[in-house]
Amino acid sequence: MKQFDLAKLTIYQVAEMNKGLIELSNVQQALTYSFCENYDKAIQVLQTVILNKPEIAMYSVLAKTQMKAKRNKEAVRTFKKALDIFAHSDKGPNAILSAADCLYHLGLCYMEEGNLEMAFDSFTKAVKANPDFAEAFYQRGLCKLKLGKDNSILDFNRALTLNPKHYQAYLSRGAYYGLKGRYSKAILNCNEAIRISSQSIRAYLYRGVLKYYNKMYKLAISDLTIAIRMDKTNYMAFYNRALCFTKMNELEKALIDYGIVLLLGAAESITLNTFINRGCIYKEREHYGFALEDFKQAALISQTNVNLCQAAAMCCHRIKEFEDAVNFFTWAVKIDPNFVDAYVGRGNSYMQYGHDAAVKQAEKDFLKALHLNPVYTKARISLGYNLQAQGKFQKAWNHFTIALEIDPKSYIAYEGRAVVCLQMSNNFAAMKDINAAIKINTTAEFLTNRGVIHEFMGQNQNAMKDYQTAISLNPKYSLAYFNAGNIYFYHRQFSQASDYFSKALQYDPGDEKALMNRAVTNTVLKKYEEAKEDFENVVDSCPFWAAVYFNRANVHYCLKQYEVAEADLTKALSLTPSNALAYSFRAEVRGKIGLIEEAMEDYNQALHFQENVPAV
Repeated sequence: MKQFDLAKLTIYQVAEMNKGLIELSNVQQALTYSFCENYDKAIQVLQTVILNKPEIAMYSVLAKTQMKAKRNKEAVRTFKKALDIFAHSDKGPNAILSAADCLYHLGLCYMEEGNLEMAFDSFTKAVKANPDFAEAFYQRGLCKLKLGKDNSILDFNRALTLNPKHYQAYLSRGAYYGLKGRYSKAILNCNEAIRISSQSIRAYLYRGVLKYYNKMYKLAISDLTIAIRMDKTNYMAFYNRALCFTKMNELEKALIDYGIVLLLGAAESITLNTFINRGCIYKEREHYGFALEDFKQAALISQTNVNLCQAAAMCCHRIKEFEDAVNFFTWAVKIDPNFVDAYVGRGNSYMQYGHDAAVKQAEKDFLKALHLNPVYTKARISLGYNLQAQGKFQKAWNHFTIALEIDPKSYIAYEGRAVVCLQMSNNFAAMKDINAAIKINTTAEFLTNRGVIHEFMGQNQNAMKDYQTAISLNPKYSLAYFNAGNIYFYHRQFSQASDYFSKALQYDPGDEKALMNRAVTNTVLKKYEEAKEDFENVVDSCPFWAAVYFNRANVHYCLKQYEVAEADLTKALSLTPSNALAYSFRAEVRGKIGLIEEAMEDYNQALHFQENVPAV
């Protein structure tokens, strides 16, 4: 009927009654209490028995009951007392077997306490007393494995010789071979264990893990899935299956399994690795917000791990939470004041703040990194870009040059120096450096930058070739579409320009310049409603950009909506009060609506600002 709880209750009631036709001996009563997990009463009864009958067998029963009650220290003392009695008594065959059993269980107590050397010694004495004691050989083998002794395999072999059905010995021997990297032989041992005990969850789990290490990922998943079917709360099976799914690039399934591991309340080390591994998957899929949350949780578990702080900071930087990025980099620096990457990362985050004080703070971080490691090119290149942002072009050029002396294959340094040369109006040097970068690493970004240099040199045809090559290399690189669209616009190929600006926006929807240029292009193409929609979107994201209002005024002017056009021009002038062109345009618009006096004032203002333009 398998109604075990009722059976246990009945046995317990019998032990409590202990009278009439079913009167029990004291030992039977103690064993009954022990079976019902009432260890305190069992121990109490056995201690009373030992007072009248201090035999090795009674001490052994008491010690085993103490082990069940998790009172290991008491059990150790009791086993030692039993062995002391054996040492001063008749050494008959039964007494020797009882002593071997005591030594074996004493070894288990030491194992539980983590005292492996004492456990090893006890198991050795047990097998000397009883050379046919398979379980003692097995436990000594485990002890040797944990102590890093090479000959643990001999004990497993001996245990299997004595008991060929000892499936746990097969599993342990498989673990031994696995540690030695002999995965195929380890798997064969797991096969034997499963043949003997087909319902062993641990056997399927071990075999699945071994197949993972042997790069047999599909077969590993099959074994781990069987283990999960047997025990749906086995987080180790879910965790290892997630590792297999990751290796097979089935990342959705891996994420599901990692989520289950966290729900099952795994051990701290597994939880930590789960957060790290899942964070890495999210990072690979560019889901930086999710990755950040996982790295945060991992950092809370392992609070002195600088790499976790670094990973969290990088995710913050990716989602443009630069202040949080700075905080995580600062945390990393507190853990390890010599962690160079943290200074560089923090400096790059400061650079995104958008004000001079942050740029100066970034410079300090880059200099600190170089102080710790003068040949670290990443820090020197970052310092070069920092100095460029401060307008210190010659100093920036010097640092890019030093970076190239350290690493002549640094294409990033070549690109940085090319940009600085362009800003210093040395177009030929800029072209030479960008060509060197492209020769080392041909990317859409570098080809686009070379196209910009071609434009500065007045070579629009060559620039267009570079932009088209960049697009063919990376069809999603928005800047190449944007720059190509500008060339089409310059050559009055407005339809093509509009198409290219649309492509740029498809791959970078937040590009206000592309949106602005498409709006202007649609105005020329007389697609006024589309132009107005684009201008509205630009105003929403950049409400203080005067050029938006000026160009939108042109749309309203073309639609003869002069009052609205005047309002936009007035807004543009409130943002740039010295714009002669805006005054001239507003004068024309005011003339259209009959505001002649105001129009004349605007014309005079336009002339005033034109006459006072500083000579270049």
